[in-house]
Amino acid sequence: MADFSLKRFSGYIIMLLAYIITWADILLAIPEPPAFSVLWFLSVLLKNVIRIAFVVYIASQLALFSKSKWKDALMQAPSRHDARQALVVLFISLGCAGAGVLVSSLSGIANPLFIAHSRLPLLALLPFILLSSLSVGYAEELFFRFFLIDGLMEAGAPVNAASIVSILIFALSHHAQGIFGIGFAGVLAAFYTSLRFRGFGLHSLALGHALYDGIILLIVLA
Repeated sequence: MADFSLKRFSGYIIMLLAYIITWADILLAIPEPPAFSVLWFLSVLLKNVIRIAFVVYIASQLALFSKSKWKDALMQAPSRHDARQALVVLFISLGCAGAGVLVSSLSGIANPLFIAHSRLPLLALLPFILLSSLSVGYAEELFFRFFLIDGLMEAGAPVNAASIVSILIFALSHHAQGIFGIGFAGVLAAFYTSLRFRGFGLHSLALGHALYDGIILLIVLA
């Protein structure tokens, strides 16, 4: 019993440290370039590439993830089935966004991130929007919907508890976007987590998430 408890405790500590290291820039509120500038998009891309590489490396070194199938999926190209499921994720996300706009207009609470606008032409920003959105989709889905949930479950947490912890941490990680951003991120996380346990894989969720982020950025910057 003592060995089992120690294994569970060490597993939780590992996941906590992994989160702190992976998202250290958010936790420490490290200054960023002006929002929606070229440098901002490049910094988002670079940070997420590092996050993905770190998570993949940690998962390859820990026994906690010996049974995780998403590691193999990550090394394979998305299939047509993944693309179809990604569209489902996109439409659900856009539906949530529509509801969010309604709530925002009625409550007067807005996402402070969207107040800033870039002065560059949208066409010039398009490649940066696409690449940064793709990096966000894969980094966030990989960590929160797969790495964190699987790690907590393997450490001994029930699936519902692991899912709720992941949803809450994902939501709170958007604290820079204010109370509206936290709440909206929590709603999306709940939907994405539910889809993950309904058979949606990493590529489906990451691509759908990326498409959603890209469309929202295009709307905001148009």
